Formats: sequence, C-alpha cells, structure tokens
Amino acid sequence: MNSSELSARTKQIRRSVVQNQMLFTAGYSLTTGGFLYYFMGALGAATWVLTVLLTLPEIVGVLAVLTPLALRLTAKRKRLFVATSILARVCTCGIPLVVLLPENWSKLSFLIGVLALQGVFQSIAYTAYLSWLSDLAPENSWGRFFARRDIAKALVLIFIPVAASILKDYLRDPLTTDSIEWTGYLIAFGIGNLLQLISLIPLLKWPAVEVNSEVAHQTAPTIPPMTDHPGYSMRGFLGILAFSWWLAFFQGMTQTAFFLHSYRELQVSLTNYYLLTGVMYALQMVTAAIAGQIGDRRGYRNMLLLSTFAVSFAIPFWMFSLQGNWLWLWGAYAMWGLFGAVNLSLQNQLLIVTPRHRNTFQLALCRQGAGLIAGLTGLGGGFWLEKQLASEAPFQWMYYEWNPFLLIFALSFLGRLTAPLWLFLVPRGR
Repeated sequence: MNSSELSARTKQIRRSVVQNQMLFTAGYSLTTGGFLYYFMGALGAATWVLTVLLTLPEIVGVLAVLTPLALRLTAKRKRLFVATSILARVCTCGIPLVVLLPENWSKLSFLIGVLALQGVFQSIAYTAYLSWLSDLAPENSWGRFFARRDIAKALVLIFIPVAASILKDYLRDPLTTDSIEWTGYLIAFGIGNLLQLISLIPLLKWPAVEVNSEVAHQTAPTIPPMTDHPGYSMRGFLGILAFSWWLAFFQGMTQTAFFLHSYRELQVSLTNYYLLTGVMYALQMVTAAIAGQIGDRRGYRNMLLLSTFAVSFAIPFWMFSLQGNWLWLWGAYAMWGLFGAVNLSLQNQLLIVTPRHRNTFQLALCRQGAGLIAGLTGLGGGFWLEKQLASEAPFQWMYYEWNPFLLIFALSFLGRLTAPLWLFLVPRGR
C-alpha cells in the first residue's frame, strides 16, 4: 500500500472512529455519570450504597486482565470487542428495569449486580478496542488520531447530557407527589443504550488486523518480551504503571467526597452539574488537540508530567467551596479541562512502551489495575467519610479539628502533586 492509499485509508478509519465515539459517548452519558448517580439518590440509596456504586465499575474492571484468555474464545480482538460490547448493553437494560421490580425485591442489590456485570464486559471490550485500534492507526500519527476521537467525545458530552437533563425536568409529572421523575430517567436510559449499540456499526467494516495465529491465540495473561522493538521499554512501562497506580490511589479517595459534597452539601442540581462538566469538556477538546499535535513531534512524557502537575490544582477550589459556595466549582472543573492532555498523553505513552499487537494484558494491567486501586480507595474514603459525618464529635488529627472533607481533599492534593515524579523513569521522546 503506497503512502497516498495509506493516508486515505487512515482518514476513513479516523472518520469511523469519530462516528463510533460520538454515538457511544452520547449513549454512555445517558446511562452513567450524573444520570446514574442522581437516579440512585432518587431511589433513596444510603451513603454506603452510593459509595459502592460509584466505585463498582473500576473495581470489577480489573478483570480486563483476562482479555488474553478471552481471545481464545473469539480469536480476534475485533470479534471480542463486538461481543463484549453487546453483552454490556444487555446488562445496561437492567438499570431502568429496576423500577419495575416487585416491592419485596432489593432494587439496589439488583442494580449493583447489573452494574458489576456491565463493568466487566465493558472493560474487556475497551481493552480489545484500544489494542485493535492501535494497529489500525499509524503509530506516527497516534496523537492526532486519538485526539480527534477525544475531541468528538468531549463535544458530545458538552451538549447531550444538558439537553437530556432539561428534557427530564420538562417531563416531570406536576400531579405526582413522588419527586422521582421516572419517565425522564426511563427515556434517557433507553435511548442511551440504543445509541451505544448503534455505535458499533461504523467499525464493523474494518479488518481485525491480527498479525499471526500466535498473537490471535494468546493463552495466558503474561507480559510479552519488551525487546522486540527499540521503542519498547520495560523501565518505561514500569514507570507508567507506577504513575498510573499512584495517581489512581489519590484520585480514588475523593470520588464519594466529590459527589456527596456537591449533591448533598452544596445541592448542585443535575442541570448545573452538567453545565460544570460542559465547561470541563470544552476545555478538554482544546488541550487534547494541542497534546496530539505536540506529542506526535516531541513525545508525551514531559507533556504528561506537566499537565498532571497542573491539573492537581483543581483540588484547592474544592477546598474553598467548603464554605458553602458552589461557584468555586467552576474553577475546579475548568482546571480539569487539562485532563484532555493528561488522558491522551497517558494512553499514547503507554502504547509506545508496550509491544505492538500483543499488548492487551499490559493495557488492562495499567488502566484497569489503576481503576481497581481507585475503586478500593474510593470505598475506603467513602466509608470513612460516612462514619465521620455520622459522628457528633469532630474529627481530630495532630491536635487539630478537621473537616472530614478538607482532610480527604488535602491528602488527595498531596498525592496528585507527587505522582509525576514516577515519570522520570520513562524515556523522553518517542
């Protein structure tokens, strides 16, 4: 295939990936995030239940390390991606059905089971998708290629959730005494699941890109040799792994704190929540585009280091909001716009330091392993926070009385600031 044919093929693949990402993101935003969390709150979930549900997808997602074993059943990463994506959508159907369960059923237990299965299938699907896509796209244009995908994702997340939230409020029945707008939630979950299924269509026409039968039939989740390409680096992979896990530990502990503080303490409405995230995603579009352009020329390590350090300063805005003024959150979400550069740089640097074609285990170990850590620290932070909020005595540590939210935010801030130090293990450049 000559250079002009390769360029045309890359553009077509990029177009399909953007179409897939926009459809999937539109659907995913209606079945998770704010809609799911507010839906759980409307069901009357206790703090510990909210903590479990907020961290559940990340905890069960670690089973994506079994992706190499799952490839024995499907032989191809594309086939595995499609199959597990469909299974995840089947599980998602259980979210709106929870309102139809008999009263003697535990609705929240059912919801936990459904979300656990969905998380397992979705994490395997994404690992297979990313590995397959990294072979479809030329390595020297990964930055611009994946940046367009991330921009498409951010663009959808700006508008769809806000519009759906406004529609949900419009569909509220003024005659009911029940504050739960079931009709709006059911419509959102139904449309969201359908869009995620449709998102598979643009990618079905592209080849599976399996290099040989040995790769297609990986039989054990072991780390392949790192010496089959001069760009691969065991030291670099371990540096990225340590960075991801360290950052996940300190990011995870604030998951429940962020939600409880904004939802219960500051009483941020669902519409305002999506306006805040809209600002964040708009800025992520800009930072992802810049990261893609620079990364393809100069590499991703330094960009990942600087952007991670800078995005950590979103936490002080959460500290300022403890006085009761939710407007401080605009600063926090604006700083989180830098995650466009962080996420793209982390993904592409990980692809660079792992073996081509045989990287599903490494991708899952880094991404879903970090998710497991974030989920466990989220559970720990959530349960500790619940205990402190229920206690009448103020929390004391080092002879000081601490607001429990402030202590969690402060510890998380310190951990986020120090995470980039691990990146000095990663070689610079491409």
